[in-house]
Amino acid sequence: MKKAAGILLLIPLFLLYSLNDGAVEGEERRWQDESVYYIAVDRFFNSDRSNDEQVDVQDPQAYHGGDLSGLTSQLDYIEELGFTTLQLSPVMANAPGGFHGFWVTDFQAVEEHLGTMEEMRSFVKEAHDRDMKVVLDFPLFTAADHPWTGEEAKAGWLKEGVTDAPVSWLDDLPQLEMDNEAARTYIEETMQFWEEEAGVDGFHLVSQTDEMMEEEDAVFYTTHLQEAGDLPQQLRNVFQAPGAVEGISSDVRVQQLDGPFTGRFTHEAVENGQNPITRWRLGLTYIFTTPGIPVVYYGSETPLDDGGDPETVPMINVKAGNEDLKQRIEKLTSMRDQYPAITRGEYKELYNENGLLVFERRDEGESLMVAINNAAETKTAELDHLGSGLQLRGLLQDGVVREQADGTYRLAMDRETADVFIIEENSGYNWLFIGFVGSVLLLFTVAVIVLSRKSRQREKE
Repeated sequence: MKKAAGILLLIPLFLLYSLNDGAVEGEERRWQDESVYYIAVDRFFNSDRSNDEQVDVQDPQAYHGGDLSGLTSQLDYIEELGFTTLQLSPVMANAPGGFHGFWVTDFQAVEEHLGTMEEMRSFVKEAHDRDMKVVLDFPLFTAADHPWTGEEAKAGWLKEGVTDAPVSWLDDLPQLEMDNEAARTYIEETMQFWEEEAGVDGFHLVSQTDEMMEEEDAVFYTTHLQEAGDLPQQLRNVFQAPGAVEGISSDVRVQQLDGPFTGRFTHEAVENGQNPITRWRLGLTYIFTTPGIPVVYYGSETPLDDGGDPETVPMINVKAGNEDLKQRIEKLTSMRDQYPAITRGEYKELYNENGLLVFERRDEGESLMVAINNAAETKTAELDHLGSGLQLRGLLQDGVVREQADGTYRLAMDRETADVFIIEENSGYNWLFIGFVGSVLLLFTVAVIVLSRKSRQREKE
């Protein structure tokens, strides 16, 4: 009897989950559909101790042992979070001490501390088997002592780099001359090399100047080091503490709160006396639902703190993540996969006052509304543009907002919360479902009463 009652209680839960909208299938993925997880390879997972020369986990400027085989061993962890693209810090051969990957000495070889070309191929294949793309960081500069600096034939390939880079290890590195045809051809050939030899899907070009090669099909996006922290800092200024949602742009290629050139968003939230989990939930909801490709720096789901120093690149412990943040990321990545309006739809701001931001994403008959309350108190918005006979069904908080008598929709958001609503026809109350659940609960109650009476009767006997 107990077993039967338990099974009956599971039936409404099964039906509830079966009502979820199905994902769009059969369409080719575009770059704007991707959700990116950025990995500092040396700081992720050490699986092969044989390549641990120069490893010193006590020295923040030394190798810590992360490698390509370690990445491969943790692909299931990343897949569970729902990311569709893995972006790797530079894996090219580096000068001694180049744990970060930006002191390149050979653009067409794998850094031995990270593994071999065979391990690189294996990693990419395993990622592809999980339907994840792989993008490589590609610095358009070299190590200070690169062999080219002493070659007369390469004299026109390099020029002086910058001295005020966002992190010290990028200061005064020779910059590749994009106006030099031979140098430019070499870069094109190198991108083709990595595509053919390792099977990678694209590249993130990093330059010390505004000279890029954005017209190349294989270029996912680009970063100019002089401006690397501008956009993330705009977002950080908004979401590191309660306040107005202003001074940020929705017209960008990439949305990110932190990365290898900015330091950790977690620390800024802590410095402001805030709960970093709460702040991350709001920030993540924003970058995953506004136009642009969300890029999440490895360990944000933990969340890692660098103590305010972007040159402190901590090792992640994949077993010590925060479940709230992981669940938020899983839901957001799932929504991007399920609702094309979030990734491809038109963006329209509907309301933005006193910390409450409401905007709509619309695409080919599908509409979603996102509400982010960045204030320290409950906020409400009266929406009168939706038309009649609709409802807003929450995908994060599971609430429903229905039309009021005056034709408006009253959206109330608790302090420091966010939700994504699917705009759909008002289904009203599902009395059939409610009645079914009520019947099951009644049956369960009757079963408990019967079992209790039988138990007391046996005790008397």
